This record gives sequence, C-alpha cells and structure tokens, in this order.
Amino acid sequence: MKNRLKELRKLHYKSQASLARDLGVSRQAVNGFESGKFDPSLEMAFKLASLFKVSIEDVFIYEAENSMQTLVKRYKMYFGFERFAQKTINVFKFSANQATREGAAQVGPEHLLAGLLADPTSTSARLLFSNGANVEIATDDHSYEYRGEPRLNQQSKKTVELSLEVVQLKGEKSIGTEHLLWGLVQLAQTDNQINTLMQRYEIDVESLNHQLSELI
Repeated sequence: MKNRLKELRKLHYKSQASLARDLGVSRQAVNGFESGKFDPSLEMAFKLASLFKVSIEDVFIYEAENSMQTLVKRYKMYFGFERFAQKTINVFKFSANQATREGAAQVGPEHLLAGLLADPTSTSARLLFSNGANVEIATDDHSYEYRGEPRLNQQSKKTVELSLEVVQLKGEKSIGTEHLLWGLVQLAQTDNQINTLMQRYEIDVESLNHQLSELI
C-alpha cells in the first residue's frame, strides 16, 4: 500500500529516527512503513495521522481493497456500528437533523457541539455545563429520528478520528459522548474556528480538557 509518510515526515523536518522516537518504534519499522514493506497496525495508523495532524486518508493511499482499508472502514462512523454507545449515536442523529434544519450540506463542529449538549443526562453535556456552557438546546420528538449516514465536514471527520484514536489507545469497549467531546476539544487547540465556537458558548476549554483527560 502506497503512502505519503516520507513526504509528510520531510514537511515536518523529521528524520526516520526522530519519527521512530515519537512513535515509540524502531527506525527500521518507520522505514518499513514508508517503503510499504509492511502495513502499520490501525493504532499506529491513527497515531501517525494524529502526529502529522491529518486524516488517515491523507497518509495512506488506497489503490485496492486491503487489510488497512478494511480496518479503517470498521472504525468509520456508521449508525449501527456496535462500538458506538447509543447516546453517541444520538449525538450524530441530532447533529445531522440540526444541520438539515439550518440548510447546511454537511455536519460541522457547531452541529456536533449542539448534539453533545442536547441530552442533559449524557456525560458530554454534564461536562460542558459544569465548565460554563451557557446555551440550552431545544429538542422534540423528532430530534433523534435521522436515518442514514450523516455527511461530516473535514473538521467533524477529524473530531471522530481523534475520538476513535483515544478509544483504541485506551482499550475502551465503546465510544461514549465523552470521547467525541475529547476529540472536539483536542481539535479546538489548533482550529481557531472551533476555539471561537467554544468561547461563544462561554466554555472553559482548559478546565474541560483537564477534566476529560482525567476521565478518559
């Protein structure tokens, strides 16, 4: 399987040895990844994508169905994917409905945040409200009736990838709303648009990040 590891490594001014140190593997392993002699594990693939702050699709080039492609597909968001907790599925359904109501073509971070706040009994909502969130999200009988797969924009896809990554690294059994919130908060560290969104809701991102780190 072809990849852009060498290109991305050089763009970040890293040698194979320094990248190996960041990943906790040998230089020979990095060389093997770059040359395509062997594929990294899914956990390592997420780690590489996170390190370079890109999506997995920006690192690995799929020419045909292969083991890595199959693994990544398993960790993409589909409603009915068994590792998503029901409250997390509801976040996506609410977000998709919210985007549709607003006439948006894709689900953005603002819709995800609304979904994370919509159910006051969810872990994400409790954390957000305890850290200053000052907005009430209206719900009705149809808020969670979205059917199909929502179209996520790039920021939302990255949020999901980050949440999946932390679940994998921690060996958790399911993806809760707290993991999705963690992904959004991590992205807010480098994305001014999401950071501004958090500020508009008067959320103390630093305190929230600290509590999420302790919880997760």
